[in-house]
Amino acid sequence: MKKYLPAIRDYALIILAAFIQALSLRLFFVPANLASGGVSGISQLINHFTGWPIGLMILVGNIPLFLLGWRFLGGRRFALRTATAILTYSLFTDLMLQTPLFAPNGAGTALINDLQGDIFLNSLYGAIVSGVGFGLVYRARGTSGGSDILARILNNWRGISMTQSYLVVDTAVILGAGFIFGWKQALYAMIALYVS
Repeated sequence: MKKYLPAIRDYALIILAAFIQALSLRLFFVPANLASGGVSGISQLINHFTGWPIGLMILVGNIPLFLLGWRFLGGRRFALRTATAILTYSLFTDLMLQTPLFAPNGAGTALINDLQGDIFLNSLYGAIVSGVGFGLVYRARGTSGGSDILARILNNWRGISMTQSYLVVDTAVILGAGFIFGWKQALYAMIALYVS
């Protein structure tokens, strides 16, 4: 049993990280129309036009990237940890809408209403909270899916640094969101991306 404790700890951290990232998305990024970059940002854009659940779109958008990651990054550990992160993040993102925290007059709604109209604070709080989530996933030797997988593939395959890969992919999503949500939101989304 003792030899499994590090793996159990890692999976617990990944699940906690997914919850924290979903909290950041639901409390700060979505209400302020800040595209969070990567698959999550694309999912926000799809939701804006179709009303389809963001968490479901995150799951669907991650499937091809997960398959690419499995092929090029390989390994059972990668697949299990990444699948856990993607599934729990998607699930938490959509389940949060069903909880009392986000119900009318719930604590989450009160926080959202308190920050409503202050895009700077939404981007800052969202970035800090999601950054904690990313840090926990990396500490657990996992990946959060999305542009994280793409960045690792480009790093391994072409030697492109992880930061450059993130910058290119997430900037493209945020620029696309600028056409939809506005350029002020795009600027603050870039700031949030940098801070996180």
